[in-house]
Amino acid sequence: MNILIENAGIVFTQNDKREVLRDTSIYISGGIIKEIGKSSLLKEKYTPDLVLDASKMAVLPGLVNLHTHSGQVLLRGRFDEPLMNWLRLVDLEYEKLDDADTRAAARLTFIEGLLCGTTTFLDMEGNVEPIVSAAREVGIRLYEAIALVDTAETGVSGFTRVADPEEEVKKALKVAREKMVTGQLNFLLGPVGFPSSSPELLRIASEEARKNGLKLHAHLSESVVNEELSRKMFGLSETGMLEKIGFLGPDVIVAHGVNLDPIDIQVLAKHGVNVAHCPTSNAKLGNGIAPALKMINQGLNVGLGTDGAASNDSLDLFSEMKTFILMQRSREGFDRRINAQLALDMATRNGGLALDSSGKLGVISPGAYADLVLVDLTLPSMLPSEKVLNNLVFSGGCRAVRHVIVNGELLVYDGMLRNEELYRRALEDFNEAAKRVSYK
Repeated sequence: MNILIENAGIVFTQNDKREVLRDTSIYISGGIIKEIGKSSLLKEKYTPDLVLDASKMAVLPGLVNLHTHSGQVLLRGRFDEPLMNWLRLVDLEYEKLDDADTRAAARLTFIEGLLCGTTTFLDMEGNVEPIVSAAREVGIRLYEAIALVDTAETGVSGFTRVADPEEEVKKALKVAREKMVTGQLNFLLGPVGFPSSSPELLRIASEEARKNGLKLHAHLSESVVNEELSRKMFGLSETGMLEKIGFLGPDVIVAHGVNLDPIDIQVLAKHGVNVAHCPTSNAKLGNGIAPALKMINQGLNVGLGTDGAASNDSLDLFSEMKTFILMQRSREGFDRRINAQLALDMATRNGGLALDSSGKLGVISPGAYADLVLVDLTLPSMLPSEKVLNNLVFSGGCRAVRHVIVNGELLVYDGMLRNEELYRRALEDFNEAAKRVSYK
């Protein structure tokens, strides 16, 4: 589809200069932003299939959710527990899910996020085929980290080996090779993290990922319990252990980092590791407030994630931006660097760079992916309009999203999923899955 976004009131390009453009038009073709300029010039040059009047709207890059678990939406609101209890309960529920349940959950996760302006998801699950199917149906951009586990972290007998590390990695690589396509679907290897993933599994996964040109995604330092356990078993922090086995690198995205100390942060920065900061989930589970500003000040690339709906319980990245600012100011005191622009960077370009080093994701520029969000500037929560970005983060949020484009396709129009039949079927299938899970 060829789309002309006409006369946008304001465009947050999120390019290297953070240019903000006014009364600007954007022409989209072949899933790519073709040109940015005056409407009259673009209309003369191109023949769009669709024209969107954006004169009373702000345009920003599609949001990038850098860490979630799409299956967990079936468990939303079920468990209000601290992390270790929560993990045990979630593990038990996951054993009940079949392919139909997983697909229904993933479809609803992607629709919920999409309606709130999220166009790209870094998801981590073990049963990925139904998730890939759901992503293709909805039309979002998916980076699926294939979860790798070889240790029963929550089992009654302690750290029991439940799978062979080499076989786990081989199976994941087979899925990635068979299902991988360019563009909207990409795979990562996702060793879940210590202790669910043993140091041996983490090492093998990192070696094989690099041989096969895949990125890595893992949990790190989410709980003080895991940090203490790592120091007791290896005499090193989790970060120190990962460095020792050669896991760390610029191709790695770690989630959480709540309990990182200054040395850990320096180690991650030395290796160019990317971090997915999940402030709401960390707070709800009682894990604490990650030192996100300290990571950023050390040069780490930090993006934002919602985590799964079982621990958030929302999939709204606008809310995550606001929560990031409030919690970091609570931790660090008032610091002008902790502001709406930094939060938007984390939710767009930073997440994009973590996933795609080409610079085409999370920005608005010629040649970039045509993943865009159009926000209504006329809503009461967006007024007065002198500080659009502040309003967007602190008061406008998800409710202000009007249109969403992914890979050049208009998926959300006037706040509704354009594919009404898909929306109806997604709700029906999810409700049926929720009943099955509840009574198994």
